[in-house]
This record gives sequence, structure tokens and C-alpha cells, in this order.
Amino acid sequence: MSQEIYECAICGYKSDVRTEFVEFLDHVKLSKVVEKAKTKGRKITADQVKYICLRCSVELYQEETKSPRSVRVVCPRCGEVIEVWL
Repeated sequence: MSQEIYECAICGYKSDVRTEFVEFLDHVKLSKVVEKAKTKGRKITADQVKYICLRCSVELYQEETKSPRSVRVVCPRCGEVIEVWL
């Protein structure tokens, strides 16, 4: 019985342990995965992305949850300056 070898599309990590990988089905982030793979020296296309390792998955989605920053805005009616967190 042969086991399947899983490979991370971003970093190239290979293993036969399925729990170390997630199947990548997020079409919105697909271009970001290809871009991150290119920065790590890998040449892949969008149709080659099947699995990513847990470490790369955390890094990919952690970018969205950066800490909020404050921005000062001016009310168009009264001119009061307020601080808004984005």
C-alpha cells in the first residue's frame, strides 16, 4: 500500500502525513499563494496549487489580521477632528 506524498505549494515542504497540510480551495487567495511561492524561489501556476502546509497557511491568513491603526478624520458637517481605528 503506497502512501501519497503531500507537497506545500508555497514552501515546497513534502510529507506523507496528511494532517500537516490543508487542501487549498480559496480562489480569492490563489494569486497570493502563487506570489508567495515565487518569492521563495518556486515556479508554480495557479492550477498546480493543491495543498499548503499549516505553517504557510497561518502566515497567509495572518496577514489579514494585522493590528488596527488609528486615523484622524474631519467631520464634513461640523469640522470636528475625531480618531477612527481601521
